[in-house]
Amino acid sequence: MTIESDETTIAHPPVGATVPGRFTGAMAGGAAGLILVQMGWVFAGMDYTIYSSALPLILADLHISIPTGGLIFFLSLQGTWIGSLLVPVIADYFGRRRAMMGNILLYALTTGAVAFAASSAYLTAARFLVNFGIGAEQPIGATYIAERWNPKTRARAMGFMQSGFAIGLLFASLLLATIAPRYGWRPLFLIGAIPALLVVGFRFFLPESEKWKEHQEQKKRAQAEETKETKRSPFTMGQLFSPSLRKATIVGTILLLAGNTAGGGILAWAPTYLKVARGLDIGTVGWFGVVQALGLLFGYNMSGVVSDWTSRRVSLMIAFGLGIVSLIAFGLVTNLVLVAVAIFMVGAALGGQFGNFITYLSELFPTASRATGVGWCMGIGLVAWSIVPLVLGLLAPSGNFGTLFAILGGTACLIGIIAAYFGPETKGKVLD
Repeated sequence: MTIESDETTIAHPPVGATVPGRFTGAMAGGAAGLILVQMGWVFAGMDYTIYSSALPLILADLHISIPTGGLIFFLSLQGTWIGSLLVPVIADYFGRRRAMMGNILLYALTTGAVAFAASSAYLTAARFLVNFGIGAEQPIGATYIAERWNPKTRARAMGFMQSGFAIGLLFASLLLATIAPRYGWRPLFLIGAIPALLVVGFRFFLPESEKWKEHQEQKKRAQAEETKETKRSPFTMGQLFSPSLRKATIVGTILLLAGNTAGGGILAWAPTYLKVARGLDIGTVGWFGVVQALGLLFGYNMSGVVSDWTSRRVSLMIAFGLGIVSLIAFGLVTNLVLVAVAIFMVGAALGGQFGNFITYLSELFPTASRATGVGWCMGIGLVAWSIVPLVLGLLAPSGNFGTLFAILGGTACLIGIIAAYFGPETKGKVLD
């Protein structure tokens, strides 16, 4: 798969310009920057999977019931949408690079702190801060890559970036299958924190988005000239509901609500469902997580290929359609081989949906409010992500979630198909 960045070809610098050193120059290359941004998704996938997969062990160790566990999930996940709404606004005003460095540092410190949880209150607070960093990281990282990439291969680059979540899920599932049975759940969070600290240092050398810098220069020139446009320039979040962006904001928000409703329940409770309702041991549950991770990895990367080959809207509708079929199958089949096939399909469907979301949202909004727009849609969607685990935990306190996965997830995917059908097409769009 060939992926081309808009900024990988570097011309001779102008007279008086600072020539970057070899390491800094490498960071300016598209591939290195893409991988460093992808690491944010790797850590998000690791953290979410470690927590949801180790949840049965955590609940038992801290003497927490399943309904209370759902409440903790709900409260801590509020951090994702709050971070997704607030921090991208900062990125639109002060830069993508600085915001990404702060997010990953917050993630690293608070993920390590989870390992020392001794009460439900401490666990909730630590998880809230972890999720705040994750929620802020994803829309800003997506905006950064979208602004640096060639429109012809943007969807593939975004799919590759998002595949980091599946890589993190895969790595976390392997840790669960090998480390947790022997050493318990606490070392898993320490292992997740260490590499994130290293990435903070590497991200220091990332260049700022050229499109953001150009927009800032335009603002400075306009302010110097005191134009009427400058005086009337609205707050970035207010721009999302202007006549020119209102439809994009509504469609993007509905798509993310649908995807997060479909994915939030099964990613949160599938490990508990397999252990409690299917009677599987924690090691076997971890291997099912590996299968799901492979499905996600496939879906993320194929989303870009299908999107660039067909269109953004068609690719979204295909992914939501697969979601309906796979969620119903996972909730109803009983043979373990078929369960493995179904959970792979679920992973592929969710990967296809979220791989498309990031590309589509980044193309819907202009540079002035892109991070804010992506963050708004993702943040409102994450409200659903935070509510669904609580609702499922209350509706099925025994842990038998199969039918609920099929009904709730399938309905959400149907709504997603309808929203994608009525959304604007953005394939091939050159970002302003």
